[in-house]
Amino acid sequence: MKKTTLIAAALATVFTTSSAFAWFGDDNGGNDGGKGRCMGGDRKGHFMKGERGKHGKRGNFKEHMDREFTAEEIRTLNEARLIMQGNDNVQLGEVTATDNGYKVTIVTKDNSLVKEMELAKNGMPLERYEAIKARMEAKDKN
Repeated sequence: MKKTTLIAAALATVFTTSSAFAWFGDDNGGNDGGKGRCMGGDRKGHFMKGERGKHGKRGNFKEHMDREFTAEEIRTLNEARLIMQGNDNVQLGEVTATDNGYKVTIVTKDNSLVKEMELAKNGMPLERYEAIKARMEAKDKN
């Protein structure tokens, strides 16, 4: 598959995922006059007791937690994130497999280190992934 097609697919995935959570950050009013509503509904309605959506208690989130990407897929996803940020001075450096996932470096055009990230195999920051996994396991024990 061409690199352009992979990047396009990654961008489509990122846009789809980010749009699902976009209403969380819309506290400046948007189209609802500042009332904190999403698509005409009240935010708190999404979390009312018994209203879990069509996918059950954890929905597709559990599937996302269990997903595992290859190193090349992690590279493509992170390149897409950098493209979306619009900073032409940074680029993706090395993507290295680790026991728990991947180590990803962001560098400048002259290869100066900007940031190192530890990612889980599903592409989520490793520290966040481990905290969520522990919380999910604790809930399952109860």
